[in-house]
Amino acid sequence: MFKFHVIGNPINHSSSPMLFKYIFKQLDIDGSYTKKCIKLDSNLKSEIDFFQKKSATGINITMPFKSKLISYADILDNDSIQTGNVNCLHFKNKKIYGYNNDVYGFSKMLNHNTIKLAGSNNIIIGSGSSASSIILSLLKQNVNNIFILSRNRKSTNQIMNNFKNNKIKKLPNNKKIENCNLINCTPITLLKNQNFDIINKIPKMEFTNIIDINYKIENNILDFSCENKINGKAMFIFQALKSLDIWFESNISNKLDYNQLDKLIC
Repeated sequence: MFKFHVIGNPINHSSSPMLFKYIFKQLDIDGSYTKKCIKLDSNLKSEIDFFQKKSATGINITMPFKSKLISYADILDNDSIQTGNVNCLHFKNKKIYGYNNDVYGFSKMLNHNTIKLAGSNNIIIGSGSSASSIILSLLKQNVNNIFILSRNRKSTNQIMNNFKNNKIKKLPNNKKIENCNLINCTPITLLKNQNFDIINKIPKMEFTNIIDINYKIENNILDFSCENKINGKAMFIFQALKSLDIWFESNISNKLDYNQLDKLIC
């Protein structure tokens, strides 16, 4: 049996086990996929060793461990190197291969929703691992400017230093921004009882697109005027399919019907 897992904290909201259970059934794969909540103060090396000893084929990683686990991978793809985080590990031949599938998933989501961002301005909410991945994807889309809105100055400066790209800037005060998209890369819409102060710092304007990379929305607080609003369901599905292809070293995901997967995720 092939063994797979998703880890994070929190993790109860994850639909990955349900999605992969359906995928394995459709493809007649003898596989299991479970979720595990990792304590924030856990010894991460021990956690990775545990999965290897249990003969896991691969794991997916969600917040807040994407940047923390990159150092345990022996071989990294280019997107992981550029963003400094991984969300997919493949255990193979006693080595750990690390991948960042969020960059790919976000780009595929844009294509799926026929959203073109070339030449646009973008406000990114957040400065964590997910924000880093979305920023790399935006740079590949050849956007105009990327403005970071975050409470964490240290991580904001770290992103700017890592990319060293003059398109990436801190969000200025009281500046009118044309042709602008708003992209949420934080869990503020996913979790209840969050600190929503950052919402008050978002410019009151009409956005071209509002994109929330979360696919389960508990708080509809991004209620700004906008032509088009989408959540991260397509991104979630596409990055999962990319993991599937990585683990089975093929384009096995081509055998699946995206529309059926879309119906599974509420």
